[in-house]
Amino acid sequence: MRNPSWSRPILAAALAAVAAVCAAQSVPPPVAATAPAPVAAGTDNVGADALADALACRIGAARYPGLMQEIRGERQQDFRQVYRQYSEPMMDLYQLQEPVSAWGNRSEVVVIASNRVMLAVEGSLDEVTARLETALEQSSQSPLSGGLDDQHALLIFEAGQPGLEGMVLLGCEYRIPGASLLEDPADAWRRLRDAPLATPVR
Repeated sequence: MRNPSWSRPILAAALAAVAAVCAAQSVPPPVAATAPAPVAAGTDNVGADALADALACRIGAARYPGLMQEIRGERQQDFRQVYRQYSEPMMDLYQLQEPVSAWGNRSEVVVIASNRVMLAVEGSLDEVTARLETALEQSSQSPLSGGLDDQHALLIFEAGQPGLEGMVLLGCEYRIPGASLLEDPADAWRRLRDAPLATPVR
C-alpha cells in the first residue's frame, strides 16, 4: 500500500519548488518533507552502518557529535584522507572503494559539510529525483529514513563545484546545534593550517 504522505504529485511539487530556489542560490536549502517519515529503529544504534544511517537521516542527537569518528572507524580506507576540499561552502569530498546507496541512488562519492552528509550522484536533477520518488513510493513498509523533523531534512540539489559538474548532491542536513562534522578531532590539522601565525616575541 502506498504511503499517501509521499504521493508522486506532492513530492514532485515540493522538489520542483526547491529546484527553482536552488537555481537562484549559491548554497541550496534543504527539501522540507511534506510529512514526517516513519522513524526507523536504532536511530542512535552505534555499530550499525554509520555512513548509510547518516545519509538516510537516521542519526540522532546523542550519536551526532561522534559521527565522523564512527564513520572513520568503520571505513578506515575510505575516510583515511580527504580526496578534495572546497571552501565555498566548506565541504570535504571522499572517494569510496565501493558505492553506497541512499534514497534510491548509488554513488562512490561522498561529500561532508559542517552539518550535511551527501552522496554526489551522476545524472541530472530530474533523473536523480525520479529515482528518489520511486524509492519513497516503494518504502511504505520499510522506511528509507529516520524521522524528517526539525533536526533532519532531506537535501537534493545540483552541484556546481569543480569536480562535481554534472552531479546532484543528495542526502541529509542535520540541524543539531553544538557540533560540526568538519571539526572532528581527526581534522585538527585543518585548524592548525588555517590559524594565523603567532607574532614573534621580542
